[in-house]
Amino acid sequence: MNLWGDIRIDWLPWPAPLLELGFILLAVALLWYARVLGDLLEIIRKPPLEVLVVIAAWVIILAFVIPHYVVSAFFYPNLEADPRMFQYLWVFRSISFFGLGISALLVLFPSVAYYLWTR
Repeated sequence: MNLWGDIRIDWLPWPAPLLELGFILLAVALLWYARVLGDLLEIIRKPPLEVLVVIAAWVIILAFVIPHYVVSAFFYPNLEADPRMFQYLWVFRSISFFGLGISALLVLFPSVAYYLWTR
């Protein structure tokens, strides 16, 4: 008995977990970078901009990793079953890559500010 009717769910859609794992590791690296940047900004007595890097790490996890997994696990296996899945696929992909762009901008601003302050 299938609870979702004709909808198939691939809980471990290979090779998509490798991409999600890579972006989770990127978020962890950004959290580490935020800690180092915070210490450096404290040394030069500038405002604590590392908060933006922490927000960027969480945006990567919440707006890229999770929607990308949902697309790979739910929408790709069901493209033939339901034509609406193709629309959902593009909506979730758009959310994923928009979130990735926002997080890139959130990391860019404090990095450039630190570079300009210490030049």
